[in-house]
Amino acid sequence: MNNKFDNIDKLELELAIFVRRAEATRIAFLKYRDLNRSIYLLLLSIEKFGPISIKALADQFQLDISTMSRQTSSLEAKGFIKRVSDAKDARISLFEITNLGIEQLTEVKSERRLFYTEFLKDWSDEDKTQFTELLKKFNHTAENFKKNYKKS
Repeated sequence: MNNKFDNIDKLELELAIFVRRAEATRIAFLKYRDLNRSIYLLLLSIEKFGPISIKALADQFQLDISTMSRQTSSLEAKGFIKRVSDAKDARISLFEITNLGIEQLTEVKSERRLFYTEFLKDWSDEDKTQFTELLKKFNHTAENFKKNYKKS
C-alpha cells in the first residue's frame, strides 16, 4: 500500500475517533448539555452578525431554510433570540440575540474555555497554536469543498 493512502487511512481513523470523543467529552463534562454544538454556533453567529435573516444564516451554515427555521424556532421558544423587522424592508424578519441569549452564551463560552484550559493543560502553547491552525485549515477546506461539491 502506498504511504499516501496510509496517511489518509490514519487521518480518517483519527477524525472518526476525534468526533466520537469530542461529543462524549461534551456530554460527560460540560454542564450545558442541552445547548448543543449547533445551537452554540448559531447563537455565536447571531451575536456576531445580527440582526440577521434566516436566509443569511442558512447560507452561512450551508443548510436549507427549513432546517434553519427549525433551529431558530427552538432558540426563539427558549427566549435566546427574537425577531425584529428589517429597517430596509419591514416584510423581512431578522433574528437578534436577546439578553437571555447573551447570558447563556457567555456562561457556555466561559465553561468551555475553563474546560479546554484544563483538558489541554499539559500541551505547550506551540502545540495548541499548531493544532488550532490545522483545525482551522481543515474546517476551511471542508467548507469550501462542500460549497464546490454542491455546484458540481
